[in-house]
Amino acid sequence: MSVKARRTVRIPLDVDEEDAVRLHATHLPYLHCQQRAVDYCWPDQPKQPDDLVTEKGEVEDALYDDLREETCGLHANLVQKAIKDAVSAVSSCKTHWERGDRISKPEFTVADGTYSRTYDKRAATYSKYKTSLATVDGRVKCRYELPRELAGTPYHDYILDQRWSFTTSKLVYDGERFWLHTSVKRTYTESLMESSDTPDGDCTRVLGVDLNVDGHTAVTSVGGFHGNADASNHRRQRFEALRGELQETGTRSAHLRLGERRGVEWRYYDQYCHDVANAVVGDAVCVSASHVVFEDLTRIQKRISNLPKFQQWMFDRIQQYVEYKLEEYGIAVEYVDSEYTSQCCSRTDCRHVDGDSRRWKRFHCVECGYEVNADYNAAKNIALRFLIENVPASRTRSSGRATRQLALVSGTLTPAGEFVGKEWESTDKPTASAVGS
Repeated sequence: MSVKARRTVRIPLDVDEEDAVRLHATHLPYLHCQQRAVDYCWPDQPKQPDDLVTEKGEVEDALYDDLREETCGLHANLVQKAIKDAVSAVSSCKTHWERGDRISKPEFTVADGTYSRTYDKRAATYSKYKTSLATVDGRVKCRYELPRELAGTPYHDYILDQRWSFTTSKLVYDGERFWLHTSVKRTYTESLMESSDTPDGDCTRVLGVDLNVDGHTAVTSVGGFHGNADASNHRRQRFEALRGELQETGTRSAHLRLGERRGVEWRYYDQYCHDVANAVVGDAVCVSASHVVFEDLTRIQKRISNLPKFQQWMFDRIQQYVEYKLEEYGIAVEYVDSEYTSQCCSRTDCRHVDGDSRRWKRFHCVECGYEVNADYNAAKNIALRFLIENVPASRTRSSGRATRQLALVSGTLTPAGEFVGKEWESTDKPTASAVGS
């Protein structure tokens, strides 16, 4: 069985002033296409989610020819990508509306001086050391700015490795410089994927993910501990302190530096989210998961502390990145209610709920005595909730094995308590990379 892998590599671009003007000029018609598409998808005063148009084909059929005329010189593929961006934004709003959240019509602007646009291999060409990008005034060629020592860098591991090929990428302008967020892919054929433990089309194998503002940002049910939320919180505090000093100074140079720092912060947090998302995707692919499940945290900010570390989290962005990175693998992303996932014992023969069982990062069930890392316990509960509430238990396979499986450290567990693997192995400490630590 072959499995496709996908990675995103951020590459700084060397762009001269003339080419920068052409790249900037291209984004205005791109924005025009995005906003026109949103206007089509979003009727005046929609009354229900189904009033929103979320079919990309319908929008292209209605607008493509007009937009090509209205944006003289804009590459045909960029028109299509702008439409896709708009439809995706409206689709996200529709999903939130269906969940009961308040929404507003998306607006595509460059008010803060930053923007991004999508390129694939019809509007861009990629080589190992430079890229050529379509603009409204021909193509511009931009060389990659590379470190002196390439060994061990993502550029070395993915761009220079011929087993990886370029796919769709994003050109990002952070208000200060241009970056290419290039996606690369390859196909693996692993013995793990060919083993008898690989789920077939009738099997649901779920990876649970618990997101946190302290300790590790993401903890998975296979014992993956990813990201360093404490280090990220500390860096945010430093950013905030520096912003406060610059705002208090009030000079022109301080104002300019404030703008530069905004780009630095954006790049740091965006890359952090990509790193954590890549780690979660790696866990899902490694265990051949069919679903990755998160808690539904869309309205949780109203119920928690107003401290910045709680209110300025990046969970939504991480979840979005995981969703699009898993598309190529055919792995679905689902959400479940977050109630009691941190207080419930994840042993299938117990399932006792008690707030006294959790003490900071330790979970010690007051009923059965099960003791484990609290975030790992929550990750298992998240996956179990999805299996129990959404996957029928009556389905069987020709092999007679359970069709509902929770992916764990060394095997899989069914909601009924049947373990398939070497042994039931829980985890008490990180067993995978801690991104950003």
